[in-house]
Amino acid sequence: MKVFTAFLLTCALSTVHADIAPAEQTDVLPNARLATPPSPPPGFIPPPLNPRGIELETRQLSDGAYARMSNTPFADNAGFIVGEDAVLVIDSHFNGEMGQQIIDAVRAVTDLPIRYLLNTNAFGDHVFGNHVFPEDTRIIAHQGTIDSLSISTVEGIAQTMRGTVNGDLSVFDGVKLRLPDVGFDTVWSVDLGDRVVEMHWFGPGMSPHDSVVYLPKEKIAWTANLLFGADTIPWARSGGVADYRATLRKMADTISPNTIVSGHGRIASGKAIHRYVSYLDDILEQAKQAALSNTTGDDFSANAIIDPKYVIEPELETLMTGFHRWNLQAAYRESR
Repeated sequence: MKVFTAFLLTCALSTVHADIAPAEQTDVLPNARLATPPSPPPGFIPPPLNPRGIELETRQLSDGAYARMSNTPFADNAGFIVGEDAVLVIDSHFNGEMGQQIIDAVRAVTDLPIRYLLNTNAFGDHVFGNHVFPEDTRIIAHQGTIDSLSISTVEGIAQTMRGTVNGDLSVFDGVKLRLPDVGFDTVWSVDLGDRVVEMHWFGPGMSPHDSVVYLPKEKIAWTANLLFGADTIPWARSGGVADYRATLRKMADTISPNTIVSGHGRIASGKAIHRYVSYLDDILEQAKQAALSNTTGDDFSANAIIDPKYVIEPELETLMTGFHRWNLQAAYRESR
């Protein structure tokens, strides 16, 4: 099953507004591409993302920093940050109902305006709640995310995500595709009033545009799909295992989070970055040796299990095994 449709832009798109404050101005990427995923390996299952019955729990991580955590093992998480002057929200979740849950959680904490909403990638489960946020909320995203959404429709994204919701397309009812207003290239930052927030793009990962939101003073990062939660492994959905590793190394060289709130899964420590790099190192070397020994790609990946040194959240073992075999397929292709 294809989890997302391939996108190829034929022209450059720019959405940086002329009224952006100087501190927010940044270069934009000319265009973007989402690679077509390969056929899934044996045992692969789509990520279970159906928002039916999900209640997001608010967890305060530090003064003014909050995670919104799903009550199911791999459904989407989100977050929000409160400064002295304004509020910033991280991802709008799956649809208007879930987006409203986030707004209600903000309002339970503060009456300050929700001035910014950050979209961490172009997948519907991270952006389809955009339309319920106030009209004056400025939406920020990597320019590649904006480019991809600009040539998308709710119906098209819903069809490509149907496997993640058990075919229940009614979860997309009422969704209106609201595009981000401001695009950035590598970094965007804002001061909410005694609280600086950064948004980084370190390179391609699970998708080409995965972005990380970071509080440098508090050392808290929201990593969306670039790093999943504690006791997980990455998913090189778009291929580029070596590129994914390089992205994570750049992340480790640039920021130093103590706490990681992933887009999916449990809150993790900053050590998760090094765990992911180690895992990708391992599978790239394994793929290289398999290719040298003339092992076929199917023999290399079809029945593979995750090395026990990478402890996996028990409820996610089947999902992560599918991710692992997918990753091995990608690493093997790169080794040829």
